[in-house]
Amino acid sequence: MRGSGAAGLRAGGLCVPAGGSGTLPDLLAASLPPGTVRTGVHVTAADITTVRTKEHGELGCRSLLLATGAGAAAELLPGLRVPAFRPVTVLHHTAPAPPPTGRSLVLDGDRAGPVAYTAVMSEVDPSRAPEGRTLITSTVLGTPPPDLDRSVRTHLAALYGTPTDDWELLAAHHDPEAVPAMEAPHDPRRPVRVLAGLYVCGDHRDTSSVQGALHSGRRAAEAILTDLGVAPAHLGGVGLPEAA
Repeated sequence: MRGSGAAGLRAGGLCVPAGGSGTLPDLLAASLPPGTVRTGVHVTAADITTVRTKEHGELGCRSLLLATGAGAAAELLPGLRVPAFRPVTVLHHTAPAPPPTGRSLVLDGDRAGPVAYTAVMSEVDPSRAPEGRTLITSTVLGTPPPDLDRSVRTHLAALYGTPTDDWELLAAHHDPEAVPAMEAPHDPRRPVRVLAGLYVCGDHRDTSSVQGALHSGRRAAEAILTDLGVAPAHLGGVGLPEAA
């Protein structure tokens, strides 16, 4: 991890799922019995015992866990707190040759431009770019500048120490509600158990990060197992029976 203008340099490389972030849920789904996971289903209403869908009618359940963003969760559970959000823009550039940073994450320690951090993703995971091509992915926090591509490439030239005039913008994705705002005083452990049989998880229940979303999911899973009378394996339990 390299920091522009920072006092120190921490060596090491990034680690990402080969082939993209969708690889992890695909692997998890593949380990479950066929038909366990249904995708592309529009849920219109839900409660402790029933999930109503647009495509498949009503589905019965013993417990319900809403693992969604804050807005979608509040639509299904009126009264659930919806936080303010922070926008994030992610840009993907291609270049004739990779910058000389290897698999490092490059940080803007000086806050000298719009880019917060950037990496040569084709060096981290070669499957993310065709052979002979370079993929650079950069993140802009907050409201992006009006001349986004030019401003970002100018900043990237300084961060990487290489000209970026011939870099080509492949895509720019702006999400105005990318992450929940963690305004003080922020509770990093919001309840995941609404009541017995009804649970909610996501980055809006923890810290505003992938780690926060994962941790809230773990807390929700432990709450469900506890309410079902099954001790989590790491607490000495033997896990769920096959039919549970």
